[in-house]
Amino acid sequence: MSQTIGWNNFVDTQAQAEHRRLRLLEESFDPFSFRQLENLGVRTGWQCLEVGAGAGSVAARMAELAGPENVVATDLSLAFLGPLADLGVTVLHHDVTTDDAPGEFDVIHTRFVLEHLPGRDAVIERLSSWLKPGGWLLIEIGTTLPELSSHPATRETMAALARVMADRVGTAPEWARTLPVPLEAAGLVDCAAEGVVMPARGGQPLAGWLKNTTKLVEEHALATGLVTRELLDEAYAVYENSSFVDYSWMTVGARGRRS
Repeated sequence: MSQTIGWNNFVDTQAQAEHRRLRLLEESFDPFSFRQLENLGVRTGWQCLEVGAGAGSVAARMAELAGPENVVATDLSLAFLGPLADLGVTVLHHDVTTDDAPGEFDVIHTRFVLEHLPGRDAVIERLSSWLKPGGWLLIEIGTTLPELSSHPATRETMAALARVMADRVGTAPEWARTLPVPLEAAGLVDCAAEGVVMPARGGQPLAGWLKNTTKLVEEHALATGLVTRELLDEAYAVYENSSFVDYSWMTVGARGRRS
């Protein structure tokens, strides 16, 4: 197995292609994320932290619910977060695995971040310690389900995606399937989890996001023989075909409260 190098060393987090991929992510997953926040009752005055803010949509929603002056958005790349700062959100370059707490919060949210981090259980403990008494930790973790894919090309390329991300980044997509146990182990209470599998229709945002996420591992997957050029091209064409429907990605949202 190759030595892992971490997400920010594997992905060009400032490239316009990455910005487009993050926008597709937002179109696909924001409705679920926003519903999770609203179900917690986030409201004006709540102190909010978004870890791994990406292109900024969840932090922007927090600003709508709680007031921009009450929101902190962090990431290792701030390339796409200028609009958040313009709103009045505090934007910080911050490493959740090593840096000190950027405050004390009523709600902390992170999406598709922890599964890429080493020592993710320890990170949950760190995040939990940044909560105010009664505050909520809300995490969203993605997991690939290639065995459920409806087309051989997308099934094989998704399996290659998971393999490369595990080998090069240290990603553990299967970790999503353990939730909410890691939140309970961190001492949080009222823990619960919900898994959602949405249809990926060809030519629509979720299929586009899966296609562009596969492109992240293309070079390494080809170099190591995990896939062929022909297989990748077939999968990309399938993701654009309006007759294609797939259910091969699950998002798990889990929450827990500090007592």
